[in-house]
Amino acid sequence: MVTEPTPLSTTPAPAEGPPEAAASGFTAGHRRLIHAIFLLSGAVSLVYQVLWMRQLGVLFGNTAQATATTLTAFFMGLAVGGWGAGRLAPKLRDPLRAYGWVELGIAGGALLYFGLMRAYGALYPSLFRAFGHDVALFLVLKLVLGVLVLLPAASLIGATLPLVGQHLLRSRGSLGSGGTVLYAVNTVGAALGAYLAGFLLPLALGFRETYLVAMASNVALGLAVLVAARGLPAAPVALSAVAPSAPPEAGGNAAPSWARIRAMAFATGLVTLALEVLWTHMFAQVLHNSVYTFAIILIAFLAALALGSFVAHELTRQRRDPAQTVAWLLGIGSALVWLSPLLFYRLTGGLRYVADHQGWLGYQVFVFSLAGVVIVPPTLLLGTVFPYLLKLSESHSRSAGRTLGQLVAINTVGAILGSLLAGFALLATVGLWSALRVVGLMGLAALPIVAVGAPWRGPALRWGAAFALAVLATVAARGRPAVIRLDPVDEESMVQMWQGSSGVVAVVNSSGGLIIKVNNHYTLGGSNAVEDERRQGMLPLLLHPDPTEVFYLGMGTGITAGAAMTPRVRRATVCELVPEVVTAARTHFGPYTSGLFTDPRTRILAEDGRTFLGVTDERYDAIISDLFVPWEARAGSLYSLEHFRTARRHLKPGGVFAQWIPLYQMSRREFTIVARTMLAAFPQVTVWRGDLKVHTPTLVLIGQSTEAPLDPAMVAHRIDETPDPALLVDVGAGASRLLWAYCGNLDVARSWIGDGPLNTDDHPLIEYLAPVTHRRVGAGEARFLTGEEMLGFYRDLLAASPPDRDPYLARCTAAERAYVRAGYLIDAKSVMMVAGKTAAADSLDRALGAVMLEVARATLPAVATTDSGAGPP
Repeated sequence: MVTEPTPLSTTPAPAEGPPEAAASGFTAGHRRLIHAIFLLSGAVSLVYQVLWMRQLGVLFGNTAQATATTLTAFFMGLAVGGWGAGRLAPKLRDPLRAYGWVELGIAGGALLYFGLMRAYGALYPSLFRAFGHDVALFLVLKLVLGVLVLLPAASLIGATLPLVGQHLLRSRGSLGSGGTVLYAVNTVGAALGAYLAGFLLPLALGFRETYLVAMASNVALGLAVLVAARGLPAAPVALSAVAPSAPPEAGGNAAPSWARIRAMAFATGLVTLALEVLWTHMFAQVLHNSVYTFAIILIAFLAALALGSFVAHELTRQRRDPAQTVAWLLGIGSALVWLSPLLFYRLTGGLRYVADHQGWLGYQVFVFSLAGVVIVPPTLLLGTVFPYLLKLSESHSRSAGRTLGQLVAINTVGAILGSLLAGFALLATVGLWSALRVVGLMGLAALPIVAVGAPWRGPALRWGAAFALAVLATVAARGRPAVIRLDPVDEESMVQMWQGSSGVVAVVNSSGGLIIKVNNHYTLGGSNAVEDERRQGMLPLLLHPDPTEVFYLGMGTGITAGAAMTPRVRRATVCELVPEVVTAARTHFGPYTSGLFTDPRTRILAEDGRTFLGVTDERYDAIISDLFVPWEARAGSLYSLEHFRTARRHLKPGGVFAQWIPLYQMSRREFTIVARTMLAAFPQVTVWRGDLKVHTPTLVLIGQSTEAPLDPAMVAHRIDETPDPALLVDVGAGASRLLWAYCGNLDVARSWIGDGPLNTDDHPLIEYLAPVTHRRVGAGEARFLTGEEMLGFYRDLLAASPPDRDPYLARCTAAERAYVRAGYLIDAKSVMMVAGKTAAADSLDRALGAVMLEVARATLPAVATTDSGAGPP
């Protein structure tokens, strides 16, 4: 129902109590009820944002560009909703009832999302094949798709604040005091939603059920609002027509113009969201970068904004010059932004991997504390400015809803530009630390917006400039923090560095070889590990008779993918998520990659490999998925059932899928989840040892679409025709040379794996369990599969899948199957020697000699009996 605009009352605010109480007739209980509902609404909205970002990330890919596109689409919806509701709110006879229907509409828009996502899933592959070659055009297309799917619900979310404000704020004097409370309450709810979506709901319920809970919450909130609206007057009370501007406070000055207030709203949105992006990148340099890490940063940021809103509320109750207050908040907050790189660098001991020996709880406390010291103070001060603008707007406002809607929409547009500016312009051009200082300068540059026309502008600007110069001098005197930490123990030195939206990538000389580091503590391999990295690319190819089409998911240095450059291969496609990694590898690792970057058979794409597999119509003889840190955010989706099934669909008949596993980053719990998940996608999954390392062992799971046994003659031929096949142990003849690495058949070992949950996109167990295990291992409360823990793991697998009962080895001779046990004994001997258990190592050496003697007797019956304690021939 629409009527004529109702102006705000000019009733002055009383000294105590809500200023609108007398005019509205609302009880304190009613106000508290609406505040509670609005808090929960903020929580549900943030849950939606997390869910949408994740689901669209699975569809569009997890590149920085795709993520920014999704975030932009969501924020555009908020801005459209805020602006539209702001224009409509003054015409509504009952804005509270309208708000109730909006909450119900959010649930409806969220339900529509399900249908649209299914349609997108069917349509997206065709769009990718048609437009994916044009990166810029395809990003625009992603934005359009994101807006279409998110606009219904996101715009309704953006409409909530203007409608609630129109209902509760019915006097001009209440816009500052009451509006700041509304903004604070909603932001507290958002922080709560970030905690629920980041820590609890996805692991407990899965994403689909979490989505249903969010929808049900919107329905409940909408019904509660409609019930609360029943006994209230249909139209807001208006005590008078629009009045002239309120007089200034004693000793104060006229409020800034409406144009300058809107400019300030835009500037604060730009600065605060740019800071969130940059601080997230900053914390990524020292943390384990799991979903929990980013949730903590988001919670701290939102909590600081909420605190800033409460500070703004208190400031509205004081007789201060509003414009001068804003100027001081900007000046001090911007100066603290300037100091944040140096403070962060000092508190983290020069970008050390922080809290590496803390348990899970201790880690959370430490990260929250670090964020509280570095992020909260400047965010609180800068976050006070936007809600405090409501105080400055009182003399210009005709309607609370219109004022709130306009300011929120303008602020959100600034936030969109700020996030894009920080993520794609500043990081790539000036780097992380300088980007933070540029944003700090942008905050200081906003001072003239509120200072123009004010008699105190000269002193304020002089004080602000003096303070800024003091900060500059302090930073200059203390030196410029490094962006990459170099380890003196490994005699590390910088070779070249790139900074961009995906992170900080560096090529570093370490222990005489080159390595690639991403965000300081994530090493992608190096020239000192050429043989191991080549084996990762070569071993799966030796299990296929004619691997002509090969796909590599993840590139790193390119050494692993370079192993595919054999005469048989006609085309190798390589996907790498981080563009700067491609540049680093191309620039510095060419000599180690067998011509990967110059061979015309190679196609290298800076793209999410999982997304590419999902949309391409190509099929491959071999798909090789690199080692991925299981606790890293988004990496868990590469161990999911949906991804494994996608890989199987893109294999040619007889093709193989290889998933490399870092045992030194997984406990037995995580491994069994991945193993069960992969076995649910492939009828046969075999396990192969990747190396003989004790502290950083790897293995590979080989999935096949049939249950065909290993062909020893084919393997022998493939080994003989392949230059430098990078074998684990080059002893024996024929297929035996590869069987040293064989560990077992997961189909045979199902009872050992056990029943249990799978890792799916809906229930991403690895992404949420692996970070906890990582912290527990650091505190000595759990163990990864290294050393004797790895040895027990391999022993149990061998017992559950004995070679003589393994159908995969049915065509192998008894002598060839004996090499499987020999491989285990070599590995076990290495573990015992490193552990200093010489007696156990000697016993294993004798057992290995006995096995090799049996092999010799089986293959060469005339060979004379030798000493049973001898090592392998």
